Amino acid sequence: MGQTSSNPTEGDTPMAPLTQRLPPALLKMSERAPLHCVFHYEDKEVRRDVALPLVYAKSDDDPIGTRMMDLELWLREQFQLPTGSSVFAVIPAQELYSPPFPLVMINTVAQTLQMRFEPGNEPEVHYALVVLSMSILRQPVVRNDAVDSPYYPISAALLSQKEPSVAREFAYRRFAQNMMRFGFARIEVTPEQAKIPQDAFTSVRKWLMSQLALPTEQRWRDKVDARSTEEMDAASSHPKVSGGRYVGFSADRSREYLQLRRPIAASGTVWPPAYFADNKQFATEMLTLLNLLDNLGRDCMRAICEILNLDEDWIMKELLDDPTPPPASEEEVTTVDKSYQYGASVLRIYNYRNKSKDGAPVNPEDQSCATHADLGLVTVSPVATVPGLQMWNLERMVWTDVEGDAGPLHFSVFAGETLGFITNGLVRAPLHRVPAIGVPTEDGRRMSMPYFLRARPEACLNPRATPTRRITCRDFMEDIVFKNRPWRREDPKSPAPDY
Repeated sequence: MGQTSSNPTEGDTPMAPLTQRLPPALLKMSERAPLHCVFHYEDKEVRRDVALPLVYAKSDDDPIGTRMMDLELWLREQFQLPTGSSVFAVIPAQELYSPPFPLVMINTVAQTLQMRFEPGNEPEVHYALVVLSMSILRQPVVRNDAVDSPYYPISAALLSQKEPSVAREFAYRRFAQNMMRFGFARIEVTPEQAKIPQDAFTSVRKWLMSQLALPTEQRWRDKVDARSTEEMDAASSHPKVSGGRYVGFSADRSREYLQLRRPIAASGTVWPPAYFADNKQFATEMLTLLNLLDNLGRDCMRAICEILNLDEDWIMKELLDDPTPPPASEEEVTTVDKSYQYGASVLRIYNYRNKSKDGAPVNPEDQSCATHADLGLVTVSPVATVPGLQMWNLERMVWTDVEGDAGPLHFSVFAGETLGFITNGLVRAPLHRVPAIGVPTEDGRRMSMPYFLRARPEACLNPRATPTRRITCRDFMEDIVFKNRPWRREDPKSPAPDY
């Protein structure tokens, strides 16, 4: 697909062998047996043992690896694909709602299998082909001034309109069409709404710096399930949730961030919490931000429900958390449930580390946020302080800039894996990433604040299925998504899943 031949022609410098060009992890893959692959398209399937790793370029006489262009051409021939079409991506054949991913990611799948299984015991992998026309492969991605662009802004006010109207119907349709085609849409909010996240960036940056100055044990952090181990063991009526679910300060190698979830009124979770007794204004500001993004996410889901004929009451009342405001003081608390203090949806306000600190050159391999697809229903993300977010455009096989032409009124909306599941793949979560971002000064570091609208862990995602096939959000995350997606690799050093 637009990949030129890697074979050297007369006068070209001979291509170095892969043993001299590949990182050790990929070279190690070549020492194992080929990956047993079964490819599916329509009613046909073909098998092939694929020599690893998959690479973009290699000479014909290089004994290791498989050139992706060669695999692609072989698949075209085996399935007799229509003229002008080709294989743009693959999807796990048993999970057709999964995000499509490029052939090169099969390397990551193979690495995971090689870690799990002894040599010779690796299972077959089954992939469904994503076949598209190559007619627009070389055309530039249309930007926000074109109505057929994913970046054409859709009025958030129309999406939130309660009474039906022709204008709202157009907005609903455009939003749903963009989500089905791209897994993405851009919405436009009011200046008053846009000011809330812009002000929050400033206050959260200060708060994060103040947290870093404290000893670890004094930083704010609270669990969704705050019961003791003994209480959890004794409880049988409430399904346990992952120990990775929390709110508060956190940090990883690429960023510090504040993680927030909606305080659950029925659980007696007071907001502001005692930790913010001397900073109630900040806590109130964060709840206002949470409410704004949560409402926008729900409006987006209403549009999808209307156009795809999904049961809106089921989404709002069964999958999502109760939006009732939390008690403001202990005097207002009537019941206490420590097992579910905070909701499923998550707001993360990231302060990315500077990848060119002290003027050092940026290492393009050291990404600020690696390639992934989101977990939930939809992700609503105000424009970041520094552009950088990129989305994989499946139709053109390129990474496209999401924020470069976005203004402060523009919020990005991404589909998540849960939405892919409940729509049977009519809407699929897109891959996206943030490459290495360097800035001249530390106070100019990139900040972003994605809000992940998520289903409750115990909610059944397919209630119309037969009882044996029903699955909760928790099981979908822990048994399927976290185990099967190549961008969510197992690592014993990683924290427990936080969905």
